[in-house]
Amino acid sequence: MAEAVIRKIEATHGMDNFLFSTGPLLSVIQAILSLSADHHRDAQGIEDVRVTSVVDVNFDNDSMQKRLVLKINAISWEILGNCSGGENMHETVLAIFNALSPFFWAGKGVIALAAFAVNYGEFWLVEQLRSSNNPVAQSLASLEPLPRDEQLTMFRDMSRLFQAILKLAKCICESYNLPSDRYFRPDEPMYIRLMAQIPEYTYWIIRTIVICQSNLNAYGYTTSSNIEASNFSMLVEKVNELYSAMRSQLDLCYRTAEKNRIDEVSHKLKRLTESTSHKDNVIVLKALISEDEDKPLYDGCTQSLVSIESLGKKTVLLYLSELKHMYKSPALSVISEMYLATEKKPENYEILWVPMVERSSVTEKETSMFNDLRNKIKWLCIRDLSLLDPAILEFIKVEWEFKRHLSMIKVLDKEGRLVRNHDAVHMFFIWGTSADPFTAKREAELWANETWGVELLLNYVVPSAIDWVKEGKHICLYGGTDIEWIRQFTSTLLGVSQHAQIQLKMIHMDQRVKMNNTIATSDDVTLDLKQTMAFWARLHSIWQSRVQSGMFPESDEIIRNVFKMFSLNQSGRGWAIVSSGAKEMAIGMGDTVLKALLEYDKWKESVVSRGFVPALREYMTHVGTSIYCNTFAVSKTSRGLPEKMICFECRGQMKMSTRFVCFGD
Repeated sequence: MAEAVIRKIEATHGMDNFLFSTGPLLSVIQAILSLSADHHRDAQGIEDVRVTSVVDVNFDNDSMQKRLVLKINAISWEILGNCSGGENMHETVLAIFNALSPFFWAGKGVIALAAFAVNYGEFWLVEQLRSSNNPVAQSLASLEPLPRDEQLTMFRDMSRLFQAILKLAKCICESYNLPSDRYFRPDEPMYIRLMAQIPEYTYWIIRTIVICQSNLNAYGYTTSSNIEASNFSMLVEKVNELYSAMRSQLDLCYRTAEKNRIDEVSHKLKRLTESTSHKDNVIVLKALISEDEDKPLYDGCTQSLVSIESLGKKTVLLYLSELKHMYKSPALSVISEMYLATEKKPENYEILWVPMVERSSVTEKETSMFNDLRNKIKWLCIRDLSLLDPAILEFIKVEWEFKRHLSMIKVLDKEGRLVRNHDAVHMFFIWGTSADPFTAKREAELWANETWGVELLLNYVVPSAIDWVKEGKHICLYGGTDIEWIRQFTSTLLGVSQHAQIQLKMIHMDQRVKMNNTIATSDDVTLDLKQTMAFWARLHSIWQSRVQSGMFPESDEIIRNVFKMFSLNQSGRGWAIVSSGAKEMAIGMGDTVLKALLEYDKWKESVVSRGFVPALREYMTHVGTSIYCNTFAVSKTSRGLPEKMICFECRGQMKMSTRFVCFGD
């Protein structure tokens, strides 16, 4: 657009000394233009279109109403009398800008639109009444030219143009509201550039109105409109381009404002969680959850609403997860077991589940899923997904490094301070609230008292296993998807245990196979799916906690054995662990363990002198049957991954590869 034209338009502008709310007026304009569009869509059938709702303008005061109405009517007459098209169009546009000199730029466009809406609405009102055989309308029509059928398509094109200029006008009005946002400064360079372009955008609104009125004035007089359909399309395209450009600039301003808000929230939360001056954790929890709601929390145990104040003197474990993760993972059963089995008194701590869901995009399915989970848990969660401020979620993702498809526990102590441990979820899954206060120091202390053994693997998952150990029973954990191998392995081990005169408990640990009476033996302990999933979740937490504590597979027995179990299970070829006491364990691939058991006669003498498990473990080293090395799949988002891994079969260094997995969302 020529700079000379823009300078002329800007020269007509006064001092923005007449401001008004454009929203109500835009609603009326949209109602008039859309209802008129409804009528012309039915024009060929000449059906009666009845207005089903009325939109009123609520002006700020009577004086403003009078001035606006007078100005709208004056502009209405201006465009009605002077829009003959051709060479007078530019002068008409300038005349309208001169008449609107005292108004702010957004107001100029809205008033011009309202003036055209008056003319357009009256035009279609007469058409509607005439088609319904209204005598007055028919008399009026006899003094005016009748529409030609070929001109009806013009209104379809004009309707598209109305929608385009309305969007642009609303966008201009929206830009005037930005400075009222406390997180956005009007001196931002992007905002200055945006406002500098508004005179041009307003010019195109008024120019488009003049073109439309010019065509409306020619309606019925000529065999074609003053502007061809292709030119209408070009005009629509031009206005849409302007809208897209402005929308992009405006969205950039909103993103900047939101970033400023998130930065402020982040700074506030960091300051609150690091402060030592709080008497309790209420102020921090309110900043995280809701500062306005009286009872924003839901107690799953009592199924009642509770206040944040009720957590004032408790250690609060903030459990952060996606809805789908909570629904599909064993977290629900693991946390429930830990929560109910803890030796600590419930009044000393609470678990608070915060689902990581953007409230602006919550679906009905997610709402239903949340309500279902809310009624299953036995601890606290937020009352409603709408409470979650996007700025808080962004803070959690950035500052606390929350990752999708994973869960996280952040701990607030009784004074509202954030415990300086990156993520306490693995500590909680291993030791429950015995890990309190969930610091790195406490984690090191707990590991100092742990050794690789069946108690570490089965604690909280199969609580009775601790009693079996004390009673001197042997425990066998096994897995695999080969049913024939399972049958042969369990029957062989049962026979060997009877010959060796040892008490035995067998537990199948593979969720991919459902055990039934045709597979299980009388010595089998059957776990449900949640318990089996909880076992592997616990194993994963052991792995993560050890790695994050700075341990390395080459020198750490626990990491090596966990890695071995994951690798064997992921192979699908079968595996087994046989243990006695708290520490003695033999672990191997299914074929290797089975072959050793089948050749029991060759090593049974060692059982008397060395014990069953040490003798089995020693013999397995001589009958290895595996020709496969190991594979260990772990999420790339897992924290603290070691730089290298050693294969426990060939002792060679493993190579890292990428595998794509669909999570169904």
